[in-house]
Amino acid sequence: MEKADINVYIDESGSITKKDIEHHKYFVIAILFTRNSQRIKRYFKKGIASLTQNTKYLECLKTKGEIKGSEVTETKKRDIYERIVRNCRNDFEIGIIVLDNNYTTDTFIKNHARTFNYILQVFFDVLFRNASKYANTIHNMHMVIDEQNIATDADYTLDGYLNQQLNVLNPICNHFDVTYVDSKYHPLIQLIDFVSNTFYRNLEKHDKTSIQNVKLLQHCLCGNRIFDFSSNHDTKLFLDE
Repeated sequence: MEKADINVYIDESGSITKKDIEHHKYFVIAILFTRNSQRIKRYFKKGIASLTQNTKYLECLKTKGEIKGSEVTETKKRDIYERIVRNCRNDFEIGIIVLDNNYTTDTFIKNHARTFNYILQVFFDVLFRNASKYANTIHNMHMVIDEQNIATDADYTLDGYLNQQLNVLNPICNHFDVTYVDSKYHPLIQLIDFVSNTFYRNLEKHDKTSIQNVKLLQHCLCGNRIFDFSSNHDTKLFLDE
């Protein structure tokens, strides 16, 4: 198959921390892979337009310029997810990385940006390389990340790190580039913020209203599973009604 470029959108929920782990157990990174950004964006915008029929969300959009996933109920998100999956199922894939803070050490989390970069690199090397439907078909990978992301504090940039770690031997793609953006102006960063929050609510809060959404999105996951970044690989999604 001829190789082509791919766009990648990344956001996160939760914290990398050793404090109050009882209430901050999980850190979730969500990744959207697509070669058809415009199509997915169109259906996401339709979902947001429907959402803003509710005055609460309309005011949120007016005052903040965007609606955060944490501000939207899972019931309201469901219509958006169903619309996208129904119309764009073959146009994207989602990666979900879960870090259980119980397994971290002070040294591991000392530099959050470096930790973030390393977690992403391991995901690409272990799961994406072997299980993604896009594996072995990528020329260049264009990553877009919310500018509030912790990786902006890195001593070395994410793109430099990934190009160094993944493109020397057995490369995943020809080249990684990373752009940091204001999520207010990037609908697909907003979409993946919704998704990261959905999985965070499911894992951290055992939110029953998230179950249907997680089950719907599971079929779109890279390798049909989350990437559990814990020593015992014992992180389980909350799927009991």
